[in-house]
Parts: sequence; structure tokens; C-alpha cells
Amino acid sequence: MAFALETLGHHVPSESLMTSFIGNGAGRLIHRSITGRWDGTAEPERFAPVSKLFFSHYADNVCEQSSVYPAVRSTLEELKDIGFHLACVTNKPTQFTEPLLAALDLDGYFSVTLSGDSLAHKKPAPDQLLHATATCGVAPQNSTMIGDTVTDIQAARNANMAVIAVSYGYGDKDDMAAHEPLAIVDSIDQIVEIITNPKRRRTCLEEVRL
Repeated sequence: MAFALETLGHHVPSESLMTSFIGNGAGRLIHRSITGRWDGTAEPERFAPVSKLFFSHYADNVCEQSSVYPAVRSTLEELKDIGFHLACVTNKPTQFTEPLLAALDLDGYFSVTLSGDSLAHKKPAPDQLLHATATCGVAPQNSTMIGDTVTDIQAARNANMAVIAVSYGYGDKDDMAAHEPLAIVDSIDQIVEIITNPKRRRTCLEEVRL
């Protein structure tokens, strides 16, 4: 994003501010980054060239600075071995999602992968999550969303799913805590005990029925 803005002569927001703009898809990220506001909408003549350059540059560098967070791979393997159906649901466009997962060697873990343009509506709408659970043959109320933004938490709520947040992603921990997920974990391997422990799982199911 910074490359496209700087190349075209736009002001580049701070890294922390730009990070806070992530969560509702690439289009919203571009609008927010150009205007410097969460609710900002850029004029078409400003949006179009930035969008074109951003997508082109990102496609050429989709895994340039990407890496897998600690314990992610081992946690996915453990959950898959236990028998969990795993789905990847992101607001990132398909043209970036699939190459990125493949480059990081994560694509083999998921029964279904849904991107921001896979369906008519993306998170925080429940459509992607409901489609994923239906594809996996699991009821939403028996599923758990793992996310790193308020958008993820809202999507889970809208889909009647329990939700666990991780503290180390794009989202602000305090903002996520205010939306009261089942838990906020500092390492993704902590989710295994939560979703496999019968007592914690029962609490989880009771939560989404409220």
C-alpha cells in the first residue's frame, strides 16, 4: 500500500495507522489509506490509479515479506489430526489468497478457502463463515472462528459462532476485548485446549446461544 501511495504522490499514513485500516478488504484499505480516515471514501480519480498500482505491485510481491506466525503450522497439524475440519476465511482477494497460502505451504491444511471476492458479501457479514461450515458439514454453533480483528469477531457473532481472538495480528487487543470473544490468546496453540476441553467447549456453545 505504501508503495502505491508514495509512487503516485499521495501522503503515506504511519505504519500503525495503515495497519489499523486492515480488516474489511483491499478496497476499504485503499480508501482509508488515501483519505487517512477509517470511514473515508476517496474520489474515483484518486482511487482508481492507486488501486491499479496496489494490486499490480501486490501480485508481484505477494509473499515478499510474509511469514507464518509461531506455532501456526503445528497447531493446524494437531487440529487436523484430531479430526477438526479447517477453513481459511479472509477478506483478501482470491488472486492473492491462493498464491500466498501455496507459497507458505499452508494450502494443504484447509478443507475450504474463501476470499473476499468468493461470495457476494464478505466479513463482517456471516456469508463466508456459513458457507465454510456448510461445506465442511458442521453446524455454525458447533464451530469456532479464530480471528485477529473486530471484523472477525463481528462476523462470528453474525454467524452464531463462538470466536477466539489472537492478540498478535492486525487488530487492537483492547478493541477486541471490548467485543468479548470467548478468549484472547497470545499464541495460537492455546486454542487447542480451549476448543477440545469439554467444559470450555460447553461454555463456548452456551455463549453463542445467548
